[in-house]
Amino acid sequence: MPTGGGKSMCYQIPALVKTGIVLVISPLIALMENQVTSLKSKGIPAEFLSSTQTTHNKNKIHEDLDSGNPSIKLLYVTPELVATYGFKEKLTKLYSRGLLGLVAIDEAHCISTWGHDFRPSYRKISSLRKQFPDIPILALTATAVPKVQKDVISSLCLQNPVILKASFNRPNIFYEVRYKDLLDDVYADISNLLKSSGNVCSIIYCLERAACDDLTMHLSEQGISCAAYHAGLNSKVRSAVLDDWLSSRTQVVVATVAFGYSFFLHLSGI
Repeated sequence: MPTGGGKSMCYQIPALVKTGIVLVISPLIALMENQVTSLKSKGIPAEFLSSTQTTHNKNKIHEDLDSGNPSIKLLYVTPELVATYGFKEKLTKLYSRGLLGLVAIDEAHCISTWGHDFRPSYRKISSLRKQFPDIPILALTATAVPKVQKDVISSLCLQNPVILKASFNRPNIFYEVRYKDLLDDVYADISNLLKSSGNVCSIIYCLERAACDDLTMHLSEQGISCAAYHAGLNSKVRSAVLDDWLSSRTQVVVATVAFGYSFFLHLSGI
């Protein structure tokens, strides 16, 4: 289903009605933070485990998971964490107590070597099928051609899975192409476009980190509130940029494609 189509509801709603915990595997820490914050604001007990969490917060989450009756309904983790021996042991204990209700794999195209954003750690997720043979596995993505779909199904060892597809067309999106080589001043063109659009939150994607920093500098000189967001920044800075953008303190985020994805999801209403 396309971005903004409601894929996250496919595991968030079951989490509210099923016994136990729904495990959500996601490749982007910023996206996990964003979804957990949104769920908590709606009164839904959700947490995430990542390198950005403090030791105190991690300990609280693990204590809850080890309790006889965990309060957490949705737990977001990275594929790298799922592959660790310690976390697999944690899942085994939850499973043995009947507290693992569903495994949802977000951005499932990352599993496939044919995908545009392949993550080797995603390949290791297939071990969950053997480890927990009777637990439902849900794979979700907005971008998977038939070859990628086949690879995901094979890699996860899914048996006769139900495949649901929707059109990627987004009729509410307007597309316009401007040829960079035909512009007298690219920075001025982008600046004028942003100013003419009013004080709306915007995202600009760049292919390289250096381009993000360069464009951010030029737009700031034009009086536009903006910030760069990419892997070259530490997690604390990235979290601050995300918070400022979501709170409208920053108008424009200039991001690399991979790290900008979480911003796009929020913009689409997820």
